[in-house]
Amino acid sequence: MQYTDLTRKELQREYDRVARKYTNLLREPLALDMTVQDPLLRQSSSQRAVRHFGTVLGKELSDTGAAHPTVAGDAVAALSTMPGCAHRTVELCRQAGVCFDAVDHSTVLARIIPVDAQSDQLTRAAGVFAISARMAALESLRGTLMRA
Repeated sequence: MQYTDLTRKELQREYDRVARKYTNLLREPLALDMTVQDPLLRQSSSQRAVRHFGTVLGKELSDTGAAHPTVAGDAVAALSTMPGCAHRTVELCRQAGVCFDAVDHSTVLARIIPVDAQSDQLTRAAGVFAISARMAALESLRGTLMRA
């Protein structure tokens, strides 16, 4: 379901559902900084972790239109969000204990997978990333509809 195709009522229902998921994430925040540049990114032994992170992101974001993976040479994962949603996505992630970088109004980067990060932490960090992107997109769309 593409968010841009939802009616006002459907948009509100989806926002409430995503907000509940986000609130659950806030109950047990992570402490994971994924903003530090990894100088050995291409030779990193964490390529499996990078693929796992990307798989979780793809599953969480498929068909919403909130964000999609994009290419960024200096990052292990990059998301192209709906225009104007990157900074809000990063802000929501930080509140949930995961730090990412917003490089412009629509690109969010995970620059490194910490060496000591465990699989469940990466799954959760990807979930935080995805839920935050979805919530930012829904907030933006709700704001647009309210002004219309």
